[in-house]
Amino acid sequence: MARKKRQAKKEMKVKINGKEQSLNEEVVIKDWSKAKKETAAAEDRLENDEFEWVLPNKNIPEVPEFQPVQGIPESIEQEKKPKINISKYLQTRLSPNKKGLIISAILAVAIGLGFGLFVWKLVVNPESSTTLTDAAPAVPSEGKEKGAALTATMPGLSAAVVQGGAFSTEEAAESFSDKFTSQGLPSISLHVDEQQFLFIGVTEDLSTAKTWVEDYKASGIDVYAKEFSISENQIKVDSKIEAEWMTEAPKLFGILAKEAADARSSGQINEQVLQDSEITIKKFEDKNIQQKLAVDLRVQLEDTIKQLGAYSTSQNQESLTKAQQSLLNFLKAYYDGSKGPSV
Repeated sequence: MARKKRQAKKEMKVKINGKEQSLNEEVVIKDWSKAKKETAAAEDRLENDEFEWVLPNKNIPEVPEFQPVQGIPESIEQEKKPKINISKYLQTRLSPNKKGLIISAILAVAIGLGFGLFVWKLVVNPESSTTLTDAAPAVPSEGKEKGAALTATMPGLSAAVVQGGAFSTEEAAESFSDKFTSQGLPSISLHVDEQQFLFIGVTEDLSTAKTWVEDYKASGIDVYAKEFSISENQIKVDSKIEAEWMTEAPKLFGILAKEAADARSSGQINEQVLQDSEITIKKFEDKNIQQKLAVDLRVQLEDTIKQLGAYSTSQNQESLTKAQQSLLNFLKAYYDGSKGPSV
């Protein structure tokens, strides 16, 4: 008995987290049968006290079981494939930005084609296959454009002149002009800045004009040299050939004025210059120039060439005076024409 008590009092050890710890509490079971009965009674109470779960009776629809669709053979799928609705296809496949871009592009192409067709019909007559032109009629062979209002540019012109005086009235200027004419000198009267200017010589270079002034003063004629300029202007003409002539005439004037001045100082005439000038005038003379100013300018230049040619043959000073008079007449006509109504 003593051995059994020692064994009953033997220490119990428990391992916690891998470490053995002694359990000092003694477990004493006095009556095992009574404990067994209490345990059975407790189990009976648990069975009798079991909670009954009562669930509401609701008709919950059954979820159909998902059945995977079996694949359709490719041949059958191609036969039964419906036609694609392009509008619905675009709506489902394209994002809003892409749809807007494609629509804008289609509209732009359509508008461009429509506008191009409109311009093509406007410019080209499909029946006659001729393009439309201005309302003006076609130019006849002689260059005349009847009923067409054309404009020409009169280029600015600058020359050196020998001035015989400035007068307040035209009558006073004409009186002095007669005195110069009686002395064998050319002269013209121009209305400039509310005055009448009297010119008795013209050349292209101011230094040459000053040399002439010294000669005149030595003869007792009181004159002086100065630059005289005519501004560019737009005028009406009757044809394109007249407009071309209006730009060519002042060039010829400068060439012939220089030739006349050289002839006065050296007594020599460059025949080639006269021939070239005459050829240039001939090109326009055969084109039926009828506008009054254009005709006046051509006549004065033709007469200048004629007088210089006569001087080259005879060395007659009177021919040089006549050549100077024609050049002065050209200057007056050009100046008066430039002061006409601007276009």
